[in-house]
Amino acid sequence: MTKPFNLLLVAMLTIAAWCSASAETIAVIGTGNVGGALGPRFSELGHDIIYGSRQPQREDVQALVSKTHGNAQAMIPAEAAAAADVIVMATKWADAEVALKSLGDLSGKIILDPNNAVRMDANGMRHLDVETSAAELIQGWAPNARVVKAFNTLGAGIMANPASAGGPVTIAIAGNDASAKAVIAGLVTGIGFEVVDMGDLSAARFIEQMLIARGNAGALGTPFNYYFRPAR
Repeated sequence: MTKPFNLLLVAMLTIAAWCSASAETIAVIGTGNVGGALGPRFSELGHDIIYGSRQPQREDVQALVSKTHGNAQAMIPAEAAAAADVIVMATKWADAEVALKSLGDLSGKIILDPNNAVRMDANGMRHLDVETSAAELIQGWAPNARVVKAFNTLGAGIMANPASAGGPVTIAIAGNDASAKAVIAGLVTGIGFEVVDMGDLSAARFIEQMLIARGNAGALGTPFNYYFRPAR
């Protein structure tokens, strides 16, 4: 009995050490639909979540903290970012530049960018509203951070509950740093999605166009989600 017990104990300690080593502190800047969907999901993977809000004691912010697993808390955005390994920029796009530049030194930190810089015309059709992409602009505003594009091509409801899509959903990612992309890919697959690496950050231009195609199709009565079937 002793030997199997010892082997089981070693296995449990190994798993615990691996989980501890792989855990990240994730700052979610913004507590709206996207932040409110991704924060709780990432916490289920064992990550510590810090919500960045200008009013961290606000009732709805504290309600979000309460529904988030583990060691969740809320702080003002700069404090949340300083304490984090990964920063999710979940503010509205119109607020993103000011919010990002208020976070202080982001050197070496991973920034997950789920934003879409789009505008709508008089017919309700979406169009890209920048010459490059939201992700490339964010990289320019935080040149020493490691920006990864992800989670911009689906709704917050599916982020919160992937099963509600009725089938597999693919998340396209892009970034200039391979190790940062690996971290984000782990978050993507960890909460139940498939992932496809589209390349360096310039590919964010195409990934953001994917949102425009999806949004416009939905507006025309043919909604869909992305699933890329692997080629044999």
